[in-house]
Amino acid sequence: MAHHGRCGAFEGPSGRDLRCGSFFAVLRAGRSGFTLLEIAVTLVIIAILTAIGFSSLKSFVPRYRLIQASKELQEDLMNLRMTAIDSNRETRLLLTGADEDWAVVTTDSSGSWELQAGNRPLLSNRWDTFPLDLEGDGTDDAQGEGAVDISRGGLRSRRGVSLVPWATIEGPGNSNDDSIVFSPRGWVTNPADDFDEDGYITLTLVNKIGLAEGVDDHVKVQVSRAGMVRLQSSLGHDLGGGSAGTGTATTEGT
Repeated sequence: MAHHGRCGAFEGPSGRDLRCGSFFAVLRAGRSGFTLLEIAVTLVIIAILTAIGFSSLKSFVPRYRLIQASKELQEDLMNLRMTAIDSNRETRLLLTGADEDWAVVTTDSSGSWELQAGNRPLLSNRWDTFPLDLEGDGTDDAQGEGAVDISRGGLRSRRGVSLVPWATIEGPGNSNDDSIVFSPRGWVTNPADDFDEDGYITLTLVNKIGLAEGVDDHVKVQVSRAGMVRLQSSLGHDLGGGSAGTGTATTEGT
């Protein structure tokens, strides 16, 4: 191989000119494989990144389940409100189960509720679990679709997420204990005693796996007299819950 000038052209065996950059590329190309040190360093870096990623994922997944369950409960409440307005019938969220041992650190979950529509605009005496009875014969068209259960094997199983026992909810009229009732105007018709001092009926979902790590991770699902719903995270997360309507309980019902 002939060299022509400083860092100029090289005449290779085939007569082709090679520049300095190309020459060193050829030298590097002649080296194959990696040294044991390079492999060891690479494996250490991969192990560190994997550990960091696994740790983050381990805490993120339970938190994601909590947020998901909270948003679904919010959607259920807003669905009940819109159905009441559209159908000119009362609707209600009937709370059927909570986790009495929610503070016990386990991966178990518990909590259930039903979405129901009444047979009247006010003081209903019969309730139809969603979907609505389209034929008007008093029977459900598809049993169980409006019965939500977040425990293991439930309709919306959320591992490690539980519904905390709620404060006393008397509900309006008779037979509406543990119920949040919407009128055809979209208002919540529960008595004033069902609302807290800030003007909300509050349901709380908790991340029980987070408790095991010493993290108080819960979301409050708050319903105002005006029928609006917001989410409030104990960790300050923006859950896009929007406004909850009136800030204090009013006496306006239907």
